[in-house]
Amino acid sequence: MDFRPLAEADRRQLQAALRGNADRGLALLLDRRDTGFAGTADDLPDEQVLTAVKSVPSHY
Repeated sequence: MDFRPLAEADRRQLQAALRGNADRGLALLLDRRDTGFAGTADDLPDEQVLTAVKSVPSHY
């Protein structure tokens, strides 16, 4: 994996998104190709939520 510091603009955008998640329950979106931050959304379709949950490895 390529770990690089975030650019200042990306860092501010991510901080605002995290605050929106904490304050208003906004969903944080990730790019499926590289798991990079891709923005926020007020609401997600159920299918996207189920796909995200199914993609997490589980030991149960």
